[in-house]
Amino acid sequence: MIQISKILNDVPIFRMLGKESIDFIIERLKFRTYDANHTICKIGDPGDTMYIIISGGVDIIIQDQEGNEQVVASSGSGDYFGEMALLTGEPRSATVRTTEPSEMFLLVQKDFDVILEKFPSISLSMSKVVSKRLRETLSKASVLPRKAVKDAGPSGSLSETPLIDLINFCESNSLTGTLTITNEGKEGVFTYSRGEVISIKMDDKSDDSALDEMLKWEDGKFEIKSKPLTLDAKKEAESKDTKEILIVNNSLVVRKLIERAFRSLGYKVATAENVEKSKATIGQSIPDIVITDVKLADGLGLDLCKTVREDKDIPFIFLADDSVKSEFSDELKSLGKAELTKTHEVSEIVKLVENML
Repeated sequence: MIQISKILNDVPIFRMLGKESIDFIIERLKFRTYDANHTICKIGDPGDTMYIIISGGVDIIIQDQEGNEQVVASSGSGDYFGEMALLTGEPRSATVRTTEPSEMFLLVQKDFDVILEKFPSISLSMSKVVSKRLRETLSKASVLPRKAVKDAGPSGSLSETPLIDLINFCESNSLTGTLTITNEGKEGVFTYSRGEVISIKMDDKSDDSALDEMLKWEDGKFEIKSKPLTLDAKKEAESKDTKEILIVNNSLVVRKLIERAFRSLGYKVATAENVEKSKATIGQSIPDIVITDVKLADGLGLDLCKTVREDKDIPFIFLADDSVKSEFSDELKSLGKAELTKTHEVSEIVKLVENML
């Protein structure tokens, strides 16, 4: 008997989900069998399906400049492929062919979108997978000078590594330095500090318009340069040890994902699942900032904020989606030192905390 939940728990993007979440995903999986030497997908095909290998194996194949096929990786039972396409929407960058009779689970785009809407925390796990795959790609594609310098970093082609993947890579690896991309005589420079975009420069365009244009570039070159951590930067990072964050959320998974992100940045983190427990936590140790859902199991995050503000002027960040923003945005303005997130992306939450502290 196939232990489907065990297979899914071995897939990094699903590893931290609980039984209810896994069961929800299992209901949306499709089962397929393939003969040996079957081409599952080809370079340029729409990237609308993720595959999880139950048994058998596949070769991952690319083409060289002369059009000759080259096997760059092989995968077997328990491995998976196609997850980057679900996230980026990009066409297939490789051909995948079975090496023996194989059984697989398939997760198509529309079902993945439903899962992501119900469990948005998966997007963080997905970004880590994308970053890992990108690091592997960059390690193969990078062209470094013979005599390395301190700020040398990976470089390559935008046609092989799209800008959106590069941005995910820089954020996930807490880059302090620059990402420079060029296309047909134009140059864009992203300046990062510990994974946060400080500025985006291209000609005299605003950050947003420069980013919009560069995201359309399909060809060009990129180069990532990291700056060494200076003494002042070290002190700044160490000073974060004195900053404490309280995360209040109904979901254990969401709490753990946000907690992990901030602990990796050097913050102290406490968590609570509802209003009552968060009040008890604040009674024991006053946080420097509170990150909370707008709606909690036993009350509203806004009411929690008002209660806390009776004694302490603590900044609040509220996790909200479009369905509740209009309901609370006016009341939020009267609170001061409070922000609503635009998305549930951890990178956005980190940026808001950095700006508020």
